[in-house]
Amino acid sequence: MNARATIAPETIVVGAGIVGIACALQLRLAGCPVTLLDRGEPACETSFGNAGAFAVSDVIPLAEPGVLAKVPGWLLNPLGPLAVRWRYLPALLPWLARFVANSRPARVAALTSHLAALLNRVNDDYAALIEQAGVGYLWRRHGALTLYRSESEFQAAAAAWQSKRVHGVLWRKLTRAELAAKAPQIAPVWQVAVEVPTWSHVDDPYLFSRGLFDAFVQAGGRFVRDEALSIGHNAQGRVAIKTARSGELAAENAVVACGIWSDRFLRQHRYRVPLESERGYHVTLPNAGVPLHHFIECASEHFVILPMAGGGLRLAGTVELAHRDAPPDWRRAHILVERAQRILGLFDTSDMSVWMGNRPSVPDTLPVIGPAPDVPGLYFATGHGHLGLTLAATTGALLTEQICRREASLDLTPYRLTRF
Repeated sequence: MNARATIAPETIVVGAGIVGIACALQLRLAGCPVTLLDRGEPACETSFGNAGAFAVSDVIPLAEPGVLAKVPGWLLNPLGPLAVRWRYLPALLPWLARFVANSRPARVAALTSHLAALLNRVNDDYAALIEQAGVGYLWRRHGALTLYRSESEFQAAAAAWQSKRVHGVLWRKLTRAELAAKAPQIAPVWQVAVEVPTWSHVDDPYLFSRGLFDAFVQAGGRFVRDEALSIGHNAQGRVAIKTARSGELAAENAVVACGIWSDRFLRQHRYRVPLESERGYHVTLPNAGVPLHHFIECASEHFVILPMAGGGLRLAGTVELAHRDAPPDWRRAHILVERAQRILGLFDTSDMSVWMGNRPSVPDTLPVIGPAPDVPGLYFATGHGHLGLTLAATTGALLTEQICRREASLDLTPYRLTRF
């Protein structure tokens, strides 16, 4: 193997969402010749409509202890924070069984450590990419406020916050007076808040993702708009990707970062990764006229408020487990407006738009990052769930270390697909 193959191998990244874009940019900045392949325009699928957060405090997996008792409520309330569509339940049962198994206290403790190992480095991993792309003007490092109606409501979550502190999350409890000083728009009914100063957000997730993509192209990266059909090896032993229109693309390595659509290539190689759609909804209100600085989380109703440029807002959150192709239930988007007005008061809803996206989720909340066990040169970067934007740069940094044969900064064993 020549020196170039060892240090800067040619790589194809399949999928131009935020994870694929960040992986491609990290590899290109490391000197690798990189082709980014997608059937559509960059950042126009799930990455288009996310909540814009670098959610560095989300170290606790979704399957918390006691989650089994909540499952009936998910089935009965289609507008609840987490809902399961009845028709999809038979197909979803194996995933749900794994999800519940991961809620055991010992398992939650281990998963929390593994998530914290990724999340504690997010801001550092993003900094170089943001500087390279010149999108620092979109990066708002004002922190986040998690709201509680009462002291008793906060106390119900206090153990989780203490666990987060143990795992490196900085936070501070605010009184009503302190909350009013920081965010006077918040209604008085919200009596307690937790401030996470290291949390940050971007004004517009699409513009941010597109900015990273433009930086990739400006750095010499190549973008091919085509659909990947299959991945294998050619006669020369290189990873070969068959496409719908461009024939065969070959390189020393390939990274599959197709979000929920990564399952096509997982199934092709008979990898049993339980990947399901964690469907998320948003409402964008460009004329809301609310000059928020902090990212807002509502603890009791599990949704978030993203401050956008010019006083605009994006309301997002909740989880719906359903088939990726099932028709959207737009009630789940519209109800967010009513909930947000209980926090911020009435605001302008003119030119409001709604959106739904399929977030790729695995039962243990850990993303899949690393090599395929028996296909040399093939890597996967998927399963990020609601942490796709948050963990994109870190995922790219970790895969770049592996592909470029650099010293590993983190043991990737907990994130490999072979754990399933």
